[in-house]
Amino acid sequence: MPEHLLVDAKKLAAERHVPLTRLLEESLRAYLSEQRLRPQEEPAPLPVLTAPAPRTGVDLDDTSHLWGLER
Repeated sequence: MPEHLLVDAKKLAAERHVPLTRLLEESLRAYLSEQRLRPQEEPAPLPVLTAPAPRTGVDLDDTSHLWGLER
C-alpha cells in the first residue's frame, strides 16, 4: 500500500476513534458493494477496415521509408 494512503487512513481512523483494521475493512466492504451494483460496461468495439490496403509505393516490410512519403 502506498505510504501516503496508509498515513491518511491512520489519521482518519484516529479521528473516528476506530482501529485501522476496522476502517480498512469497512472501506473495502463499501468499495466491493459499490462495484457489484455497477453495471458491467461493454468494451468499445474495435474499428474494422473493410478493404485495408497500403498506398501505392508503401512497402510495409520497409518502414524506414514511411517518413519520406508525401501525405
